[in-house]
Amino acid sequence: MSYNISKFPSDVTRLFKPNPPLPYKRPSDYPEEQRRTNPNITPVSNYLAQLTDYINEYSDGTPNKHLEAYEEIRTSQLQNLEYLHNELQKWDPMNDVNSQNTDPYKTIFIGRLPYNVTEIELQKIFIKFGEIEKIRIVKDIKTDKPKGYGFILFNEANAAKMAVREIGTHRGIEINGRSCIVDIERGRSVKYFKPRRLGGGLGGRGSSERRTNRFKEPGRNTKMDHYNRPPRSHHGISTAVPLSTPSRYQQPITYHDQPPVTSYRSRTARTTKSSTDHRSEVPDY
Repeated sequence: MSYNISKFPSDVTRLFKPNPPLPYKRPSDYPEEQRRTNPNITPVSNYLAQLTDYINEYSDGTPNKHLEAYEEIRTSQLQNLEYLHNELQKWDPMNDVNSQNTDPYKTIFIGRLPYNVTEIELQKIFIKFGEIEKIRIVKDIKTDKPKGYGFILFNEANAAKMAVREIGTHRGIEINGRSCIVDIERGRSVKYFKPRRLGGGLGGRGSSERRTNRFKEPGRNTKMDHYNRPPRSHHGISTAVPLSTPSRYQQPITYHDQPPVTSYRSRTARTTKSSTDHRSEVPDY
């Protein structure tokens, strides 16, 4: 269907003009009349006999060495899992010889200890929490060298609880230039707990820092800042909260003393016969 473009203005008619013809380019290939097959090309049938000899010699194929590394890693992982499973079956903290006749709620765990620290130095540091009954630094059975952790048994459970609350696993305490952690004895007090050497634990050194720095790496869109994010809008109306408004989740909780609740009864209620228990008339103060 053709249109008469003469009725349009000149500036519009210019848009409908045909494009100029394509420029001629010399072909890069030979002309069809000069094309022919290279006479030096020979068929591959002469090499089929050599291929048969190769198949007979390597009937199972050549080993894939690039896959051997993956197989070795998988084998080592399976062996490690089997080793952890066997060691976990042997691990029985309830029947440990070193912790018999001791209360797990009076015992604290100390980790990341310096290898040159002694029981006397630990006693001087933790005696402020309460009387200490026993201190044990775990050592290797074969080499008799300390492993960097130990246990302290207090005479009272409140002393152990106070030490864990004051020091804990996040604040720590410096002993001989190293930041040591304090935790409860989870082996006998927490069900289904496994030590770190058997695939459990609470994470290694710097695990909390790695979790924090995970949101600070460049190129990651996993950081959620509720104060710096763009304001939300609904039908063009912004619902942004000013930055000066504090969050109610970050405010400290204050506990106010409540007046004692009494069982006061009026004169009419006291004179009226009722079947209520007389113990409710006793004030709670």
